[in-house]
Amino acid sequence: MHTEEFSLEGVKNELYQRHHPSLTNIDIEAHAETVYNILKLKKKHNVLMLGHNYMEPLVFGLSETSEQGDSLGLSMHAAKTEAQYIIFNGVPFMAETAKILNPLKTVLVADKSAGCSLADNFGAEDVKKLKALYPGVPVMIYINSYADAKAESDICCTSANAAKIAQAMPGEEILFVPDIFFSQNLEQELMGEKTVLYPGKGNQEPGAVCEVHERFSLQDLLAIRDSFEIPKGHPERILYAHWECRPEVLHEADYYGSTSQIRRDIAKRVEENTLERAFIASECELTSNLAQEFPTIQFWTACSVRCSHMAKVSLDKVLRILETLDSGGDLSPHEVTLSPEVIEGARSPIERMLEMSD
Repeated sequence: MHTEEFSLEGVKNELYQRHHPSLTNIDIEAHAETVYNILKLKKKHNVLMLGHNYMEPLVFGLSETSEQGDSLGLSMHAAKTEAQYIIFNGVPFMAETAKILNPLKTVLVADKSAGCSLADNFGAEDVKKLKALYPGVPVMIYINSYADAKAESDICCTSANAAKIAQAMPGEEILFVPDIFFSQNLEQELMGEKTVLYPGKGNQEPGAVCEVHERFSLQDLLAIRDSFEIPKGHPERILYAHWECRPEVLHEADYYGSTSQIRRDIAKRVEENTLERAFIASECELTSNLAQEFPTIQFWTACSVRCSHMAKVSLDKVLRILETLDSGGDLSPHEVTLSPEVIEGARSPIERMLEMSD
């Protein structure tokens, strides 16, 4: 956030100037002072504050543009920082990646209890069982996983680079974990190029799915097309879907990809003046943040489809971290810590991913 004069009134004026469709005047008046206090302490202590696209708009807006993004972009940004303190406005598995890449830095999260249906339901032991079933097959793990599971894998990936990385791995097979729907979509994407093995395919091992993206069904997308007048094939009305959705949802969508890929496609169409209306089958706060970035587009959203874990990150909790830092208090309730062994084991697959994502 940039203000001509860094003051409470300056911060408040900038919030008003955003003309954010989901921020009312009541929201701004109620939260401007908290935003101001956060930004003041962030600057005072030179804190790198990373904001994931799924954060609610006021939290997302605490981060500079270069500090905002999806898992891959934020991971790469974290790897380059010189800041001693990193606050990751997202869920803990994301902050773990920042810690792995910056083991000497202090990495903090607003709420350690914020989980992830993918990471919580698939751990290191699950990776080991699948490796035993498919010895010698390279293991590619989605970034939506905890560090100990990453440490058992050969390479990490995000939804932005999964296909590229899978194609580059040696051999004719790849073991992809833990997202079952993503695995099935990747299998379709790589058909004829690479065999994708995954939990539940020819084995009894459980995988996991994203509790947000699994809520979108084919029937939902057909209803959305009808309700919001986004017919398939319309040149200026686009229905987007995320890689983590069901295969039939991706098949119905006009465009599918990662959060960053969806954003880039929207930006390209805005520049070309070829987009007037869009729906994104993903977390609703992503649409809220894109609506601010691209105000000329009419976005429709499923407001009930929110990640309950991401929603735990609030302005008040972020401020609490900074006030504790400012007072020299105990940061352990917010600090992400990992053993040296886990850091060492997980660093290699993450660094391989970053090398292949340049």
